Amino acid sequence: METSWGREMRLYETDDFYPLGVLFKACGLEVKPEEKPEGIVKMWRVDDEDGELIAAATAQVLNGIYVAKHLAVTEACRGKYIGKKLLNLIEEELIGRGAKEMWLAGKVPEYYIKFGWETVPAEEAPPFSKCLVCKQFNNGCYPSIMRKRV
Repeated sequence: METSWGREMRLYETDDFYPLGVLFKACGLEVKPEEKPEGIVKMWRVDDEDGELIAAATAQVLNGIYVAKHLAVTEACRGKYIGKKLLNLIEEELIGRGAKEMWLAGKVPEYYIKFGWETVPAEEAPPFSKCLVCKQFNNGCYPSIMRKRV
């Protein structure tokens, strides 16, 4: 599926994780581009008018847990509502698959709070993220565990 988001951007569904993983890593997410995470059910990329990848997102269902797994927008393209549109796509996809609540590990919790997500103590979260068992969690790395009920 391809959708035009104005003259400057195009949204695509994709099955190729590697370029998205490179972008996620460049934007500070802890991913290995060559390893598509288990349970990814949909991936989107946004290209600029020159075909360059400027944003991407993934939705995951892992052991019955609905996860907004990745969301990244290049620094140069932030503030254009691309992230908001991608987050809406993730949420719509997960709700369409039966989600009553969704989870994420967010490095910028203030961003997600604007869209109805809430911070949750890690001990209250289901096992949806490697962050929850990582030695660096709350020891040099401080993502917020977040939930959105629908």
